[in-house]
Amino acid sequence: MLHIAFSSLITIAILLFGLQQEPLEGFMTGIRANAVKGEVVYQHEDGKFDLEPGLKLEEGDFIRTGVDSYAELLLQPGNYLRLGGETECQIVSDQHDDKMRLKLNHGAISLEILARSFSDFYYSSDQINELIRVITPNAEVFITRQGIFRINVTAGRTEVIARGGDAVINGRRVKEKHRAVAANGSVMVTEVDSKLEDNFDAWARERAAKLVHANKLLQNEAPWSKRQKDEEPSVEMPEDSKETNDHGRVISAKPGAVNFVEDGVEFTRASQDWQQLTEKSQLETGDTLRTGANSFVELVLFPDMHLRLDASSELRLAQLSNDSTSIKLLRGSAIVDVARFDKKQSPQITIASPSTSVAIAGDGNYRIDGDRITVRYGKVIFSGRCVGSCRRIERGTVSECDKNARDNFDFWSEHRGEGELYNGRGTVAMGTQLAQVRRERFRNTGFWLQQPGQTSYTFVPFTSSLFRSPYGGSYSTVLSPRRIPNRVDAGGRPSFPSGHVMRPRP
Repeated sequence: MLHIAFSSLITIAILLFGLQQEPLEGFMTGIRANAVKGEVVYQHEDGKFDLEPGLKLEEGDFIRTGVDSYAELLLQPGNYLRLGGETECQIVSDQHDDKMRLKLNHGAISLEILARSFSDFYYSSDQINELIRVITPNAEVFITRQGIFRINVTAGRTEVIARGGDAVINGRRVKEKHRAVAANGSVMVTEVDSKLEDNFDAWARERAAKLVHANKLLQNEAPWSKRQKDEEPSVEMPEDSKETNDHGRVISAKPGAVNFVEDGVEFTRASQDWQQLTEKSQLETGDTLRTGANSFVELVLFPDMHLRLDASSELRLAQLSNDSTSIKLLRGSAIVDVARFDKKQSPQITIASPSTSVAIAGDGNYRIDGDRITVRYGKVIFSGRCVGSCRRIERGTVSECDKNARDNFDFWSEHRGEGELYNGRGTVAMGTQLAQVRRERFRNTGFWLQQPGQTSYTFVPFTSSLFRSPYGGSYSTVLSPRRIPNRVDAGGRPSFPSGHVMRPRP
């Protein structure tokens, strides 16, 4: 099955009264300004301009607000980013597929993450929702769960308030109705009165109410007001021209396929210069990888075996073949996730720190930090003996590990999918399944719609499954009252009953 990627701007056409069609202008991916109050500017390369509703922002753009000035940006459909006064925020990555990164240099932002009334039986909210990362001068915040999150940044201090849902800051979980402050290398978590609001919070709440109301008013507008009882729209979501390499496609049998990579990851071969790593890069024995600050990479060593490299890390692929694979961490941290291991069929896999080397001997989760190798669970062969779960190997010494130790790298690796999942028909690597689940959830959620004559967009779900604002109120006007069946055409594209399509705009 081919991976489906969406164009940033699409046209949705709904069949009305036989052959009559009325196009709806909407989009699904990218980041756009939706509302502006006061003095707000954005900087694109060397130019500075006033921010206006409807403007599409690009990676690298800065948004700056003045005193008592606010801005609202659209993220993935149903998710909003709002900026408070005297704030500077940069779009590092606008990609929806677990790569969305925002950099908050100072000031305050509020994130509203779409609430769903249904959940998947096998997965947690952290696993099935797309990841949004907010980078500050002294912290990194991960958000995957539905809710309302306020992030404040001042000199040497980052504060996260979870009014609804959970967040993670520097490895610490911030639960609903709690706040966390990261300063001086530590994180303090305390309870908070989620009802306390300032002017910025009140504006965010007002905007949320207006957007839900705007969705409800669509029932009185074409094409909804003209739709016959049994009429159903149909939608074709065309494959984007950009090729991707993920679990949705057949992974190369050659070990070391690039499965996930962010900007800021490079590799070098022999004495060649460092070059950007992409999904198309073909890694070989002797190659060295390095990641920049706040950048992650994931490789498929073998089916059901993943290697993940933390930010600001470096690793050498000492051996990379179907018979034997050996990796050596030079600095930083790495995780090797082995969902299934057959000692009779699996090749030899060796992982090493600068001073220690072990051979993987079973299913498990293995982490390397500097000179330390930790067997979270599983087993390895070290100096001729077997070392089992929750053991730490460092400079020839074996000791117990800390089961509760977690950081942002662990959270990201867990989000990508660790271990094995039983799906009723057999077993599959969790990472393989989660990539498909998140892709389907995004594809079946909804789109941003702008009615003719309006300056702002509102969220419209594709189907009648209940989607709500975490502030309250549901998005009741949907594209189709009944779920549109998914089918795949001969070209590998999902297709639907004939009638109308979502077409890329020029």
